[in-house]
Amino acid sequence: MKKLLLPIAVITAFTITSCGGEENSELSGEYSEQPVTEEICFYSYDETVGAQVRWTAFKTSEKKAVGGQFDRVNVTSGEKSTKITDVLETIKFNIPTSSTNTANEDRDAKIITSFFGAMTETDIILGQVKSVTGDDKNGTCIFYLTLNNIEKEATLDYVVEDATIKLTGEIDMVDWSAEGAVSSLNEVCGELHTGEDGVTKTWSVVELAIETTLKKDCH
Repeated sequence: MKKLLLPIAVITAFTITSCGGEENSELSGEYSEQPVTEEICFYSYDETVGAQVRWTAFKTSEKKAVGGQFDRVNVTSGEKSTKITDVLETIKFNIPTSSTNTANEDRDAKIITSFFGAMTETDIILGQVKSVTGDDKNGTCIFYLTLNNIEKEATLDYVVEDATIKLTGEIDMVDWSAEGAVSSLNEVCGELHTGEDGVTKTWSVVELAIETTLKKDCH
């Protein structure tokens, strides 16, 4: 009888140990899994950073570039959002044309007086975003832009790097009936806009580059 009881006891002990091991393994697996929480980021326009508006105009038949910027750009925007496109769609701005800066005071004065001054009510450029097509990485932004007392649409492409937005594109002053202002600047600039072919020319197309870094708050 003793010989029979010994193997039964061993088998029972092995069975209990095996079942207990599996149960502990499953419980251990359950407790080792941690809930994954996704980080949420909110974006908003940062007044402390502001916006930089740079432009490139062209002169002579060879289309030589003349670069400049506006030192004052006043921007308002709506509430913060998890989508950069939402922030873009709320932006409005005004730019005093007297803040023109090409790193040449004489040229600045000519642009302010003979170009912007030759237009109607263009001591301030007004603008606001009409619509945005794209996502938080890239897309297209359509602005309402007021020059020469005329409101027209301007389309710029944008790319986003982290929280920095860069918009690029071009506008044609003909769309704002500003051919007279282009001619006025061309006349006052004279020899400076005369190329090797002897032709004095100022192009009506202007390239734009706008950049701002949004405030980013993640938690």
